Amino acid sequence: MIQLADISVHFGFQALFDRASLALPPGRHLGLIGQNGSGKSTLLKLIAGETEPASGRVVVPSNTNVAYLPQEIRYGFEKTTLLEEVLTVFDHIYEIENQMRALERKISESADEETLASYDRLQERFHRLNGYATEAKAREILTGLGFRETDLSRPVSEFSGGWYMRIALAKILLDEPDCLLLDEPTNHLDMETLVWLENLLSRFRGTMVLVSHDRYFLDRLIDGVIEVENGKISSYQGNYTDYEVQKEVRMEQELAVQKNRERQIAHMEQFIERFRYKASKASQVQSRIKQLSKIDLKTIRRDTRSISFHFPPCERSGDPVVAARRLSYSYTGEPLLDQCDLEIRRGEKAALVGPNGVGKTTLMRLITGALHPQEGSLKTGYNLHTGYFAQQHLEQLDLRKTVQDEVWSAAPELPRNEIRGLLGRFLFSGDDVLKPVSVLSGGEKSRIVLIKLLLTNANFLVLDEPTNHLDMQSKEILASALDEFRGAVLIVSHDRFFLDMLVSKIIYFKDHRTKEFLGNYSEYEARILQPALQQNAAAGTEKQQENDRKTQKRREAEARQARYRALKGIREELSGLEKRIGETEKQKKELDDLFISPEFKDLPLDEMHRSSRQHNRLTKTLEKLELRWLELHEEMEAAD
Repeated sequence: MIQLADISVHFGFQALFDRASLALPPGRHLGLIGQNGSGKSTLLKLIAGETEPASGRVVVPSNTNVAYLPQEIRYGFEKTTLLEEVLTVFDHIYEIENQMRALERKISESADEETLASYDRLQERFHRLNGYATEAKAREILTGLGFRETDLSRPVSEFSGGWYMRIALAKILLDEPDCLLLDEPTNHLDMETLVWLENLLSRFRGTMVLVSHDRYFLDRLIDGVIEVENGKISSYQGNYTDYEVQKEVRMEQELAVQKNRERQIAHMEQFIERFRYKASKASQVQSRIKQLSKIDLKTIRRDTRSISFHFPPCERSGDPVVAARRLSYSYTGEPLLDQCDLEIRRGEKAALVGPNGVGKTTLMRLITGALHPQEGSLKTGYNLHTGYFAQQHLEQLDLRKTVQDEVWSAAPELPRNEIRGLLGRFLFSGDDVLKPVSVLSGGEKSRIVLIKLLLTNANFLVLDEPTNHLDMQSKEILASALDEFRGAVLIVSHDRFFLDMLVSKIIYFKDHRTKEFLGNYSEYEARILQPALQQNAAAGTEKQQENDRKTQKRREAEARQARYRALKGIREELSGLEKRIGETEKQKKELDDLFISPEFKDLPLDEMHRSSRQHNRLTKTLEKLELRWLELHEEMEAAD
């Protein structure tokens, strides 16, 4: 069990953790939650051994393999290919294979029993580590994480930061650690990859700690919650939904305790004030003063700050809002969109889903008019006003302006006090509105873009990952506002809970074409996505098993050839021995026949002695030849 005992961590004068303790039982899957800046990433780094507490101890049992996936990954390799980089996880297995190859060369030249035994031990260990399947396993994981076959030979340096995270995650999954620490692993993942990863992690048998703002991801994977709040660490049983219920109950209990404490303090203060100067009550007054000094005056506060807004009423548009017929678009000759048909009706809330690179952003840019169809038609409804939230929303912001001026630029006809009021509903208050946009966090910039979107009076909203950097509460508020919006909405998001709150139609991609599913995301996942993933997984498993069998057969054939080369010399020596033994036995038998024949006694005495000496030599030679014959047969049996 991994344990953190009385740890304290300080950043400047701020205490991030103050004598906090935590135990991670083996095999538990835990969600790590807390506000931004509360210390979630620091806690993961403490467990991973990447940082040390100012005081306290972090105890990780020996031989425990802890793997940590941070939010940001950096690679500096120029020539290492994707497959080569991922396969470095198996360097210890490849070292065993290199030793096997060296022994095979040695055996082919001259074999002895010790060398053959060493080879057998290495081969058994290689089999136990499933060494024949390393590349097949790596390919399976990389494919599941969204890499294509052509990506495997690309240098790692050619990939972007989001793909770096997938490379690091692939290596961690292949390493099969005892403890898995994941800091926002779903960032930069498309929906299909997210569901694939979710299925894979659900089968992980070790200890796992997850930081994620995807409540579906947490609900389906975790059996406990670790909350970091005000320098303390609290634990809850169950998934994220269970945590919410328990958190509310615990908060009510703490508030009740606080109210009771406040009543006690008030009564004591009244007693002290009333009888402070009465000698007969002096001892009682002093007793209450001591009691008052020992009471913990900690105040329990609920954080009720959250964004609050509603989209203004919009003008009625024509119906359908968007209608595409036989729409096609390509960048390099290969079709990205091919003969697509789709329709979005007035007031409809639809989600656009599919793997990265399938054409979601291209389709959105065609719908918003940023691109024009190369083939087919795309018609929009009468009186349509489109508001577009781009995934790269930084392109829409002037980083030199203040928060107030940037928002005001979207609606210069509005009074400044209305702009400040709107900013306040999005948690920009006081001097915050005078900050330059360049210093804002990702979540704050997202809120600026949402405010500007409110001011467009659009009746058709096209939203590309609008929930990035938003906390769970803000996501729910945004979904409610969009649900009340009278216009149409087309949205790309990998937050399934957000989509389930909002959409009633799913537009997905298959073979470069769009298809429609009427229902929410969970229904689409159950009826369309999961069966497709299971079919792909079954086909991939069958292919991997076939590749494994072919690789194993090839390796076994190589081993047999090495043994054949090693035994070839033994067989050749045996063949020569058997010939010599036959010849020696023949000569000995001729002498034996001579000794018992009548002619033997008529031979001269010196010839009789010569024949006897020759018989003795043949007998000893035959014994040596037969002994060597037995030794060679034993070597062959040991090699087999």
